[in-house]
Amino acid sequence: MGKMERFPFVVLVAGLGFFLFADFVSWALPMFVLKDIPMKKVEDLAAEAKAKNTSAWADFQRLAMYYPEQFKKYYGEVNEKSFAKALKIGHHWYVAEGCWNCHSQMIRPVSNETLRFGIPGVSNTVSYPSEYQNELQAPVLWGTKRIGPDLIREAAVHNVDWQVAHLYNPQTTSPGSNMPGYPWYFEKDKNGNIVPNERGIGLLTYIMWLGSWEVKPTKEWALKQ
Repeated sequence: MGKMERFPFVVLVAGLGFFLFADFVSWALPMFVLKDIPMKKVEDLAAEAKAKNTSAWADFQRLAMYYPEQFKKYYGEVNEKSFAKALKIGHHWYVAEGCWNCHSQMIRPVSNETLRFGIPGVSNTVSYPSEYQNELQAPVLWGTKRIGPDLIREAAVHNVDWQVAHLYNPQTTSPGSNMPGYPWYFEKDKNGNIVPNERGIGLLTYIMWLGSWEVKPTKEWALKQ
């Protein structure tokens, strides 16, 4: 076999070798990194949020305060059990509605990612393995493109009122947005006001939970919200 004949063969073998190596790294490396990190259940996440008094726990209480009739009807009292229920319902409908088609949930270690999608003045960290080791990241919702912003640090970026208005009609908070409204996540209360229903409260809870583990709420922040 001459030199010119050997060259394509060497390139082919090298290409296959790199492909197999990349394939091995793509599944083996995460397995070794995550093997000692426990998979948290939703109930664990709810208990942790309450114990640490995270922004997500505070926002869940605000939903109960702002919409007492619907909250009492669908979730009862504010406690770990109702918080876990809301997270599960919200996660279910986030996946079912295909929100991950337009919103990613991963801040990458590249230029300006934390500036664009971090929590202003609170968190400038890129995504890390342990924050995906829980039932609400099964399936993993990294997404494939960003028609809308990344949401893995959405906690504390916007308050409850903004989130409610945005879910009902995004044009009221983000003029020109491509996002459709989701009026079926709302209903009328006894006074005829449009308020979140069971699915709406759940989805709002889930969205405002994203990144709450990175937030260290202060008294000033709580009052501002």
